Order: sequence, then C-alpha cells, then structure tokens
Amino acid sequence: MSEPVSQTFEKIYKAHYELLRNSSENIIGDHDASHDIVQEVFVNLWRRKEDISKILNPKAYLFRSVINASISYLEKNKQTVPFASLHLETTQRSDSAILLKELEAKIQLALDHLPPKCKAVFVLSRFEELPNKEIAGLLGLS
Repeated sequence: MSEPVSQTFEKIYKAHYELLRNSSENIIGDHDASHDIVQEVFVNLWRRKEDISKILNPKAYLFRSVINASISYLEKNKQTVPFASLHLETTQRSDSAILLKELEAKIQLALDHLPPKCKAVFVLSRFEELPNKEIAGLLGLS
C-alpha cells in the first residue's frame, strides 16, 4: 500500500526545498524572490497532486521547474546597469577582503547583463557545479 499523497508531497518538499531555493537565488540574486519562486513551483505541484506518483524523478522535475521560473523572473524583471560601471578599481588597497567584495560585485553585475538562459547555464555550471550534460538535460538544450 502506498503512502498518502500529502505525505509524499511533504517528503519531496523537505528533501528539495533548500537546494531549489539556493539554486534560484544563485540565478536571480534575490533571497526573498527565490523563496517565492520555489513556493509557487510547489503550489503548482500541489494543484496537480494526483500526478505526483507519475513523476519519475521529482528532484529533476522540480529543479527544471525552478530554473525555468527563475529565468522567467529574470526576463520579467530586467534591470539595466551601465556597462561602464563594470570596470574594476585599479587603485592599490591593502585590504584584500575589500578587493574580493568589489570583484564579486563586478562579477554579479556582469552576470546580470547576460541573457537569462545564459546566466542560468553559467550559474548551474560554476556555482552549482553541475556537469554540462545535466545542465543541458535540465534546460532542454543540446
């Protein structure tokens, strides 16, 4: 006898929420919005709860849903930052932590200029450390 759908759903939620939220946050750069995106993906899954047992790989299904929702979020909320602001400060500083923070900010600005799907591929590759084949499968790319 299989377990009730609500228990299956709860197990899936608890097992994958944090990874999904972190992945979304890495793509869009907004903690609160990434939480909302993941919640919406789970709400949509709950609305189709009768189909939960048909999902062969819940993690892959949810990961792809969250990535697509994050890309859509980026497309809807495009922010423009002048490209001239991307140059690195060249003055000498003794505090490497300040330089590191500045470099991280510049990298984030550069990432924000990428098209949403390119940004998702980069984030999944560099920050999530997923292999190219898995990224291609998640995003439906060759």
